[in-house]
Amino acid sequence: MKNLVLTLSCLPKVGKKTILYFIENMMDNPKDESDLLDMFIEMKSVNKRIVIPTIEQIKESINKSETIIRDSQKLNIKYIDILNNNFPNKLKSIENPPTMLFYKGNYDSLKNDSSIAIVGSRKADLDGLKGAYKLGAIFGIQNYSVVSGLAIGCDEQAHRGCVDVNGNSVAVLPCGLDRTYPSINEKLAYDILKNNGCLVSEYPIGINIFKTNFIERDRIQSGLSSGVIVCESSIKGGTMHTANFAINQKKVLACLDIDCSGNQKLIKENRCMTIKDENDLNAFKLEINKFNKLYKDKNIREYTQQLKLK
Repeated sequence: MKNLVLTLSCLPKVGKKTILYFIENMMDNPKDESDLLDMFIEMKSVNKRIVIPTIEQIKESINKSETIIRDSQKLNIKYIDILNNNFPNKLKSIENPPTMLFYKGNYDSLKNDSSIAIVGSRKADLDGLKGAYKLGAIFGIQNYSVVSGLAIGCDEQAHRGCVDVNGNSVAVLPCGLDRTYPSINEKLAYDILKNNGCLVSEYPIGINIFKTNFIERDRIQSGLSSGVIVCESSIKGGTMHTANFAINQKKVLACLDIDCSGNQKLIKENRCMTIKDENDLNAFKLEINKFNKLYKDKNIREYTQQLKLK
C-alpha cells in the first residue's frame, strides 16, 4: 500500500505508538484496504489495545493521505516515512522516532553525518545571541549542517550565521510546512532554502500548533544531530528539553560558559562539555568526529556504553 504510514496516521484513534507497533509487527506491506483491515484484526488478537477501524474509515484515510500528498506537492513539500530506506538513520535510532517527515529543500542536509544542533533561548542576552551567530558561521563554513528551530533569538541567529557564510542549515518546525513559524522569520526560511538547506517537520500541512509540538520538535533537532550546543537557557527554558533529549539520545552535548541558570546547571552537574574558548570548541569537534566514526562503523552501542561508564 502506498503511503502506508501516512494512511495509518489519518485513521481515528491511531497514534504514533500504534503506528510503530504496527510497523514492527507487520509481516508484509498490505496490498489494499481489505488486507490492512485483516492485519488490524490479527494484531488485535495479540494486543488488545489496538482499535480496529472500519473498512469505510480505512478508505477515508487512504483518500485523506492522497489529498495531503497531492496538496503538499503543490507547495513543493515532499514526504518520506520510516519504512523508506532513505529515512535518516539517526532518527530511526532514537526513542520515540518520528514515523514520517515532510520537507522542503535539500534532503541530503538531513542526512549529513556532520550535523550540529545550535539552540538557545528566545529571550537570550547579547552574549547568547552573539555566540549562536558565531557558532552557526563557524560550523556552516566547515560544511556541517547547522540544525535549529527557526525560533526568535538564538535559533534564528544560528541559522543566520550559517546562511551568511553560504552554509547548510536545517530548520525543524513545530507545524506543517504550509506555514512558517514564527511568521517573522519567513525571509530567513527562504534564505535557508536558497542556500541549499532544508525545512522539515513531522507534521502534515493543515495541522494546528500545540504546546507539545515544540517539545516533540526538540527531540528531532537533537536526533538529526551528532551533537548539541546550548548557547543560552534558563533552567525552565524550552531549550532544556533539547539538552535532555541530547543526553538521553547519547549525543555530544556542550554549553557556552555564560552566566545563565540553565547552562550553569548543566555544567555544574557535569552533564555537558563546556565551551569557553577555541580549544574547548576543538575538543567538542573531536568528540563529534569520534561519535560519527563509531556511528558509521555501526558501533553506536559501544559508544553509548563508553558514555555510560564515564
